[in-house]
Amino acid sequence: MRCEQFITVGLNPCLDINCYVKNFKIDDIARIKEKRISAGGKAFNVAKFLNQYRRIVKPVGIAGGYNGGRFKSLLEKDKIPTEYLFNISGEIRENYNFFLKMVLY
Repeated sequence: MRCEQFITVGLNPCLDINCYVKNFKIDDIARIKEKRISAGGKAFNVAKFLNQYRRIVKPVGIAGGYNGGRFKSLLEKDKIPTEYLFNISGEIRENYNFFLKMVLY
């Protein structure tokens, strides 16, 4: 049996913050009904995908600041190793996405 191992390299990680709103009007307040936060960035999305299919993956990258700590915790929650993430002095980015949550009757 062959055991495949993968390394992903990500130098631009982020916290993906998906916000779901019920109503949206231009020039009006959009109230967030639900929010989901996950570790993101192309290399880390690939690592999460490979991990779902029980492949051994070791992401290499950077993490910094308060968001970096949250980022590492989210990866660890998904059972993805973080020992090759190097701390930097700066803060990693946040990526906000807004989705209109449709209510079907």
